[in-house]
This record gives sequence, C-alpha cells and structure tokens, in this order.
Amino acid sequence: MKRTDFAVFLNKYLTDYLVNTRGSTEKTIDSYRYAFIFLLEYYSDVLKIPAKKICLTDLTYENISGFYKWLQEYMHNGISTRNQRQAAINSFIRFVIYERPEYLTEFQRILGIPKKKVPQKEISYFKADGIKLLMDQISTNDVKGLRDYAILMLMHTTGVRVTELITIKVKDLSLSSPCTLLVYGKGQKSRFVPLNSKVVPIIKKYLKAMRYDNPARSDDWLFINHMCNPFTR
Repeated sequence: MKRTDFAVFLNKYLTDYLVNTRGSTEKTIDSYRYAFIFLLEYYSDVLKIPAKKICLTDLTYENISGFYKWLQEYMHNGISTRNQRQAAINSFIRFVIYERPEYLTEFQRILGIPKKKVPQKEISYFKADGIKLLMDQISTNDVKGLRDYAILMLMHTTGVRVTELITIKVKDLSLSSPCTLLVYGKGQKSRFVPLNSKVVPIIKKYLKAMRYDNPARSDDWLFINHMCNPFTR
C-alpha cells in the first residue's frame, strides 16, 4: 500500500528530525508520539478518516481546532496536557512547512491557534522564621542528620529542584572560592549555582563524615539513602 504524505513526514519527524536534528530527549519524543496517537484516534473516530488515509491536506485549521476541543471535552485533558499536545502538533507543522511550503497559508492558521491559559496558582512558602523552625528540628550529631540538614540547606539557598538535587555527585561541588554547584536540569542542560556561605561549612562537615573528601570518591552520589543508593524523587 502506498503511504500518504502525512505518513511519510510523520515517520521522518519522529524517527529522524526529533532525534538527529533537534536532539530531543527520549521523554520529549515519547510525549510527542502520544500526541499523535490521540490525533490519529480523533481523525479515525470523529472525522472518520482512517490513519492510513490521512493526508497533509487533512491538517486544517478546523480539524486541528476540533482536536484540541475534543482533548479537553471528551478526553478530559487538563489545560497543561492539552497545551503539550498542541506544542507537539505545532512542532510538526513547523517541520513540514519547510518541506511543503505550498501549505503555508493553512499551516499558519493552525500555528495561530492560541494556547489555553493556565490559571496561576498562589505559591505558598515558608517565611524566615518557618525555615529556622524547620532546620532546628534536625540534629547534626550524626551522618544522617548532617545529610538531611545539607539537603534542606541546599534546596533553600539555591532553589534547585528535587530531581536536580538527587543527581548531584561529589565532583559537582567546588568548595574553593567562589564556591559553586554544578546542576543538571531538564534536557541535561547544566548550570553553575553559587553556594551561600552559610551552607559551605555544613557541606564540608558532611563530606568529611561520609569520607567524600577522598578524591577516589569524587564520582559518588552526594546524597544516598540507608541502602547506599541515590534517592528517587
């Protein structure tokens, strides 16, 4: 059976463009793949166009707008999830535009579909006295207490995410002035975070207690659980 132009470009987009040109992570590619699984389901069940017959000409403003509405009203996708699906579709559309510029006008209409606004939640936070009260509950007379104190101090003074904190290795610390921490964030993007002068003595005390001051242990995880494994989120 002859493949449609949509099938050809979708295959190229998912298996080549995202992987080799964009260098997208496996998690991102999986997320985008799921968006197209839902799109194929919508075209098949609602528009009565089987997946094997979908063509680029079927990617119209009306059809894609209907898809986004279907995600929210029928599939009960939240606004954030719906916007993630839209980001995947828009990425594909931008990719195809350069391959099939004759569809530029319709594709620009699709790209012009506004994202749904996510209601801003009020952020709750500890005040200074709350932080002090929390930290005062931790005994630093043993290694476990030092670890927990160091974890909370790092999160409080640097603002690192939990997923970033649990992947820190001893070698990511630089405790000579200026003291910094190398952090790996989303998409394996790295950045240096300055360390507050109040946290450095705690970190040094913790490193000594864990015998991490031995250069041979520079590749060890900074924070480990009672099984000597890195923490999960």
